[in-house]
Amino acid sequence: MINTDFFITPDNWSFAGIILSVLVIAAYLLFLKTKTSQKAYFIVTVILLYVSFGSPIALLRDYGLHSLTMLQHIVLLMIAPILFLKSIPSNTILFSEKFKLNILQQPKNYFLMFWWLSAVMMWGGHFLSAGILSAETGTAICGITATKDSWITAIPESLILSLLFIAGILFALPVFNPVKSKRLAPLKSVIYLFTACVSCSLLGLYVAFSASTDTLNSSLTAFTTLRSPVPLTLRADQELAGMLMWVPGCILYVLASVSILLSWYEENPVEKSETAIHTAK
Repeated sequence: MINTDFFITPDNWSFAGIILSVLVIAAYLLFLKTKTSQKAYFIVTVILLYVSFGSPIALLRDYGLHSLTMLQHIVLLMIAPILFLKSIPSNTILFSEKFKLNILQQPKNYFLMFWWLSAVMMWGGHFLSAGILSAETGTAICGITATKDSWITAIPESLILSLLFIAGILFALPVFNPVKSKRLAPLKSVIYLFTACVSCSLLGLYVAFSASTDTLNSSLTAFTTLRSPVPLTLRADQELAGMLMWVPGCILYVLASVSILLSWYEENPVEKSETAIHTAK
């Protein structure tokens, strides 16, 4: 049974994070002229970042919950970056010709590099977080075993999460760039997202099916403590982590691909019909 007191206890909420989030949203609304939908995207992005870094959900990893760590990774690598880019107006100086950083000016020229960077962070971030959890709980996570004095414990979890968010923005940039002319062509975008779907599916499958079959670990509550607000067995927790990366992660990329194709057909219906006729002939 989930302990709701953990989620309503004020000490488990970062009030500094709430203040910072409010200030960031206020600055966005005050200084940037955007559409209502863009304002909504930005507010949701900030809320997701706060939930990932400053809410009780962020503290659940202290109880060894691998599934919650995976949920953070999905939000920061796949969801928040897309919403963030959708919230940025196209005339922002970062994407204007005055800003001479070529990666931002022509991101579609670097899409392979961005794809590999995202894949490395997706897999590498998972293994690093799994190693840290293993060191903290004293149990094997996805086949990874680390001791409490392992070098991996010196890596701040916040650093991993921050790098995931940055990698997610760079990955999404060639497809969701605020400036439409700097995006990949629709079909290339779909292939780009589909291959990312394959990558996250493989990771999810690996995590789900590498769950420990040890009888003792299968019956123990995560972090072997009754204090856990979300009591799950270690095996169930790891299987849930894999399913989260596999199913929702892939569905997200599929929905994004469908959205791109629908927009493409809506913008050029005649051209697409003629192309289909010529193809049929």
